Amino acid sequence: MSSKDNCCNSEKYPTFRWFVLASGILMMIFSMMTGLAVAPLMGVIAKDLGVDIGTASFGIMGLNIFSTAVGVMIAGYLLDKFGVFKVMVGSMAVLIVANTAYPFIGHSYDGVVFLRVLTALGGAVGLIVINPVVSLWFSEKERGLALGLNALTMLGAICGFILGPALVQRAGSWQVGIAWMSTILLVGFLFILAVSIAAKNYQAPNSHVESSGDATSEGDFWQVIKHNPAFWLGLAVMALSVWANNAFNDLSPGYLAVEPPVGVGYGPEAAGQFSSGTWVGVLFGIFIGGLVIDKVFKGKSGVLVIAGFVCNLIFFNGILLHSIYSNPAVLTVWLLAAGFVNPFTAVGNQYFAVKSFSPEVIGKVAATWTSVSNFVGAFGVMIGSYALKTSGTYHISFAIVAVVSVLGIIAALVSKEQRTAIEMANM
Repeated sequence: MSSKDNCCNSEKYPTFRWFVLASGILMMIFSMMTGLAVAPLMGVIAKDLGVDIGTASFGIMGLNIFSTAVGVMIAGYLLDKFGVFKVMVGSMAVLIVANTAYPFIGHSYDGVVFLRVLTALGGAVGLIVINPVVSLWFSEKERGLALGLNALTMLGAICGFILGPALVQRAGSWQVGIAWMSTILLVGFLFILAVSIAAKNYQAPNSHVESSGDATSEGDFWQVIKHNPAFWLGLAVMALSVWANNAFNDLSPGYLAVEPPVGVGYGPEAAGQFSSGTWVGVLFGIFIGGLVIDKVFKGKSGVLVIAGFVCNLIFFNGILLHSIYSNPAVLTVWLLAAGFVNPFTAVGNQYFAVKSFSPEVIGKVAATWTSVSNFVGAFGVMIGSYALKTSGTYHISFAIVAVVSVLGIIAALVSKEQRTAIEMANM
């Protein structure tokens, strides 16, 4: 590339784009942090509210995930209508209000469920904002890097699992401990607000692309739903993957924290630290998964998806084994490994989407997959919570996760040849 080309490229894609990307990543970090911070506290919250742990898990985690699925659809509409900056600023404000309100209305089950629904609606933006940010502000040559940096959002889960129990222990009340997280959210809010104000001096480099062909892209999307098998193959894989992942993320912190014979008995803080290791593994798994598709499987995403479901079946249920959960060192390594293989199904599916759909419809496809899969994931968490409530043991709930993983393996095996054919046709 000549110096003139470099000059033109730097003018079209200003350095400011990295601040925009940082805002999107922060939004996702805070969405995950606020969504998962209460997971290791299920036993504490259930006891304080006077409900059984199954009921607490159903309302506090299950309904949160269900509301997130609704929120994703609303967020997609708002992002298209008002732009990424206004929506992110508004969403951060909702998260701050929801977390600050726990000491005031978080002493009843209904009040906590309401705040968890509000948290879900505020955090839903973070699940999809990265797509318009990368599409509008980055060139095709940088989009892979920008999406790869999205792995940093796993820090949100790590912070949630560690900060939630740690703040609660120091605050002396779980409601006050959760409210203290608002100070962190406020710092993020101010950064995103500053970027939003500065963005008035810039125009998104690819904004002209967004306005070209809206009518045709809408029509093409409905044609995709009706006639493109890739849409349904990807949706099936993502729905089963989200079900298994959400159920495991909901069940495992409580299982590790709650006293025997129901759980393992490590307590909320240690359980949060153990569970955060899973998300450290996820962070690296996202990066490595893409490399594996390119270098090992030569663009065949179906193989990675199958490997992901097989590994999830093994690692998700392995923490039930006494030889694993009874040894803190072994459990730590096991959860790191579980996290590392966890994103293989998602990475494989994202790669499949990029190869199968045009830029005009991939955003709508991703939003639909995310929303439907979150509904399925919420249903999965609710089923697991109901099984926990009725049986009084985590084993039945984890058995359901195992069945879902097996269904994912079957779906991936059945569709492997068709997925490969679609990918080869679009090379």
